[in-house]
Amino acid sequence: AVQKRLPAQRHEKQQMALQALEQIKPQQTIFLDGSTTCLVLARQLAGQMRGLTIVCHSALACLELGRMPDNTILCLGGQFDPSSACFAGPVAEEAARRLFVDVAFLSNKGFLPDEGTFESSMATFRIKQIVVEQAARVVLLVDHSKFNQRALCKVLDITQINEVITDAGTAADDVAKLEQRGLAVHVAPADGVVVSAAG
Repeated sequence: AVQKRLPAQRHEKQQMALQALEQIKPQQTIFLDGSTTCLVLARQLAGQMRGLTIVCHSALACLELGRMPDNTILCLGGQFDPSSACFAGPVAEEAARRLFVDVAFLSNKGFLPDEGTFESSMATFRIKQIVVEQAARVVLLVDHSKFNQRALCKVLDITQINEVITDAGTAADDVAKLEQRGLAVHVAPADGVVVSAAG
């Protein structure tokens, strides 16, 4: 459940969210998935960014983003999934198919640099697949604990991802693999000083 996942890798999520802010330009349309990592990003957006259009399917992210009236928030409706606190199902999927975003920010349960992302939640991963098909740029937020981990379903192929934001605990070999595939890799170290790897 999302409430149990919120405390995990809290510091890393905070640092990655700060790095993600650097990738957002004024007046852009962005998507945030229902992950706890993107929920941390939603909190940062609400406090620091203005003039954005933000699409999400997380009820918790909508509440965070709604604290400030300076961004336009679009929430994909549908059936509420209590475990993820997200809206999912055919109604949400149909709404997602009508939207085209500049940047999609996503996280995941497992990530293999040679393959792609993996999830266990059957209810919500289809939303991610639909959004990625129509996004101009896809940014994956993934901390070191998720590298080289599989889950029930493969969601995104590595070729569908443009950039990766991770933390300083990620192995240099994994960063190198991503760079060799042509992905831009941004490493947010523990001290909060932003470092961008080649890419």
